[in-house]
Amino acid sequence: MLAPFTRIRWLVLPLTLWLGATLAYGQDVHPLKPPDRSSPRAAIKTFLDAGDAFAECARDYLSSPSRARYDRLVSLGNDRSQGLDLSEVSQAARLKTGYAAANALYEVLSRIDLPPLLEIPDREQIQSGGNAAAQQWVIADTEIVLVRVKSGPHAGEFLFSAETVARAREFFDRVRGLPYTRPVPVENLHDVISTAGGWMIPYAWIQTLPAWLRAPVAGQSGWKWIALALIFSTLALFLVVVSRATHRTADGSPLVRAVGRVAMPVAVLLAMPAVEYLALVQLVLVESIASTVEIATTAITFLAAAWLAWRVASVVADVIIASPGVGPKRLDSHIVRAEVHLLGIGAAAALVTVGADRIGMPLYGIVAGLGVGGLAVALAVQPTVKNLIAGISLVADRAVRFGEVCRYGDALGTVEAVGIRSTRIRGVDRSLTNIPNAVLAKMPIVSLTRRDRMLIQAVLGFRCETTPAQLRQVLAKLRELLESHPRIDPDSARASLVKLGDSSLDVELFAQVKTTSLAEFYGIREDLLLRVMDVIEQTGTELAFPSQTIYLGRDRVTSKPAKAAEAGEGEQHVSATRILSTVL
Repeated sequence: MLAPFTRIRWLVLPLTLWLGATLAYGQDVHPLKPPDRSSPRAAIKTFLDAGDAFAECARDYLSSPSRARYDRLVSLGNDRSQGLDLSEVSQAARLKTGYAAANALYEVLSRIDLPPLLEIPDREQIQSGGNAAAQQWVIADTEIVLVRVKSGPHAGEFLFSAETVARAREFFDRVRGLPYTRPVPVENLHDVISTAGGWMIPYAWIQTLPAWLRAPVAGQSGWKWIALALIFSTLALFLVVVSRATHRTADGSPLVRAVGRVAMPVAVLLAMPAVEYLALVQLVLVESIASTVEIATTAITFLAAAWLAWRVASVVADVIIASPGVGPKRLDSHIVRAEVHLLGIGAAAALVTVGADRIGMPLYGIVAGLGVGGLAVALAVQPTVKNLIAGISLVADRAVRFGEVCRYGDALGTVEAVGIRSTRIRGVDRSLTNIPNAVLAKMPIVSLTRRDRMLIQAVLGFRCETTPAQLRQVLAKLRELLESHPRIDPDSARASLVKLGDSSLDVELFAQVKTTSLAEFYGIREDLLLRVMDVIEQTGTELAFPSQTIYLGRDRVTSKPAKAAEAGEGEQHVSATRILSTVL
């Protein structure tokens, strides 16, 4: 006869435990049903129910801490914070600010006389109460306000206003000494949380500490301040070790130097999540100090990421420059370095902007400030930017390259380096000239290194006494000499009479040498000119040279020629004419 009762008992017991667990943790039969905040009545009920569930879980967690219960506690804490308008709180500080405000408001609402739920406006009363009533509701005899949110993920819901969130601690301090007006799972939950630690620091251990270590100091227990100081000291020691190790990589291989350059920002990026986890999760810092640590770690993380972006850009530029075909002194290498650095600056600026927005700095103000500052910087560095753009145009046109011999304007020299601002050219007299890229880009630049052939052009001035036969013989032998030379292009070679000058007969030699080496060209030109001298000597002609010739002549007197002849007393007049001839 007891068998049916036993079977029923075994069926009822699991159901009872499940219902008890559901009530204990504030779960609903429909776990996916969204919380109701459609009216002030629903919002207050939802907030208090979530607070009770959080307190129940906190009581179980403190008695037996575990990672699973801690995660459950965090989830319930997020449910409470959903009922707060945190739009005016920086994104980096919303977690801890929401937790602290929710704890304070939960204590306040549990200690003051709230109107009965039936007297708090519901959805129908709000809709029929006019526009003002539909937008906000104030708890009687308090300054606690619930407002209807117009935008965002909670649009249309009633949340505790941003001003109420900001003054939550003030409200709690004013009611701290009042008795509870409603049953709560854990009394003085705010003080318990400010004393407790994370799941790695059991609450039972904290209870064994001396009273002065558990006493609150600026909202935190004394032991938390000591632990926070140890965390920061360990962080400082870690960064010092990384810094010293980084300095030792300066004389290592390129790979070691590259690792050393990014080691410090990477170390900061790895350290900040650890500091945040230990301070906020295990020490369970609360209120303003928690928000400060949260904002500080977020800001340092984004700054370290920007720093890393800049360092990575430098490393990438060095890797590209070290690749085959790009030398450290070539123009391409300088432009590559400048472009990669600009990309690094852009990435760093983007990270800083996002980080500033996360910690609550006004994004539009930052962008406007960057615009004004950028305008000032642009005006200040206008010459540098102008030279940079000119350098980029030189690269695009391939006007000059490292190591090339070029003629720029009226000067001649070898390109030694092209920087972002100027180009260094070594002249034929070994002087070093720095020319701004903007100036160089406006000059006619002749690259002598990129010639496929080199030109020999000379004008030979023969004496005016040279006969046509001799000149024809000289021209024939010169043409034969040019066409038979192995290093001269026969199609371009010519020797021709170009001018009958005042003091010389000018013959032009024109030939293109098959070489691009300047030293080899000098040797071929010397050999060719010596052979030309042999031809001139063989034909019996001579080159004209600067000379003076004086011709003396006698002029006859025509006024009295007869009388002078007859009388024998004629007067003789002699004049001399000087004719100067210069052969160039």
